[in-house]
Parts: sequence; structure tokens; C-alpha cells
Amino acid sequence: VMHLNKVLVLGCSRSGTTEFCKTLQDISSKKFIWEPEFNHSEKIIKSLGVKTFLDKMYTNKDTFGIKFGVYPEKKLHRTIIEYHDMVFFLSRRNVFQQALSLNLAKKTEKWRAVDFGVETFSQKEKDEYNKIKVSKIDIEDIKKDIKGIKETSIKTIGYLKNHKNSRVLFYEDLFGLFSGVKINTEDNYKNIENWQELKTFYEQNKDFCHFDL
Repeated sequence: VMHLNKVLVLGCSRSGTTEFCKTLQDISSKKFIWEPEFNHSEKIIKSLGVKTFLDKMYTNKDTFGIKFGVYPEKKLHRTIIEYHDMVFFLSRRNVFQQALSLNLAKKTEKWRAVDFGVETFSQKEKDEYNKIKVSKIDIEDIKKDIKGIKETSIKTIGYLKNHKNSRVLFYEDLFGLFSGVKINTEDNYKNIENWQELKTFYEQNKDFCHFDL
């Protein structure tokens, strides 16, 4: 068994970090700390130093990792990356779908199955979710998020270049590993009022809508 010491999982919103961490938790029987608020802890971090702050998180023997979203932008101390033995960055090749999923989640306030009080979606719940009609999603918002996700990804991957043990993983490659019924996928897109317009934008801007290393 690969010995997992302290593991950091990073990703932009809607890149599969939740499912990935749940899978690692199942394998290891240990726990992730979800989205610690480093921003709120700025004062503590300044006085203690990042390392001591993180040491405190890891005093619990059951903790073996931290899940941290880097977009919508949150401050990521480089020291947090350096501190961890292993760092995963989850990315997504189809950034258009990622931005769409993010905007759908904002509109419906449904981010994942857990929001429905269920760990995994049944087909019935999925069908009910698919009936939710979504008002127009602004193409400018989609463009802004695509740009933001790509810029943040490039910056984060840049931070990882010097790390001894880091991996960039793509959502599209991991998709089969994720258990449960997905929401905010292609099934839901046709519920968006201006879906045709969004689809046309995608067809005409394929390069802008994708990210790959």
C-alpha cells in the first residue's frame, strides 16, 4: 500500500475534487479537512507561521489531507503546497462545461448530491433535478469564468513545478472513478433558457473553451 502522508488536493470549482477526496477517504479510512479558511486565519497564520498552523490541523491522527478550492479565487500560500508530501491538482479539459456547471450550481443552488441530503442520487432525484428550468446564463459570465479558471490553473500548476511529488489529474480521465449520479452535466444544459446561444458560442470558440497541458 502506498503510504500517504499529508495530501493536498487542489482544484478549481467543478473539477471533481469532492468525489476524488471521498474516494481517497474510502481507500485510506482517514479524513480530509474540507476548505479550511486560510483567509480568516490570516492573523493566526502571521503570528504562528503557516507550518505551525498546518501542524495543528494534522495533530488529529485521522486527518491525512486538505481539500482546497483555488477558483473562485482564494489566497493560496505557497508554503501550504511545500508543506504537503503529495499534491494533486484536478483540472478539466472542457472548461466551457466546467464554467457552465459552476453557473448552473449558482443558479439552482445545487452543487452536489449532498445538497439534496443524499450521498448518491437515485435516478428519480436526478429526473426531478432535470426538471428545474434555468433562466438565461450570461455568456459574459461564462467567458469570465473560463478565463479565470484557465489563468488560475496555469498559476497553480506553476507553483507545483518545484514540488517533489505533485500530479495534475484531469476530470475527464477520473470521471469513471466517481461514484454516484452526477448533476450539472449535459442532461441539464438543455434546461437553460439560452442553451442554443451558449452551444453556438462553444462551437465557435473551441480553443478558448479548452485547457490542456
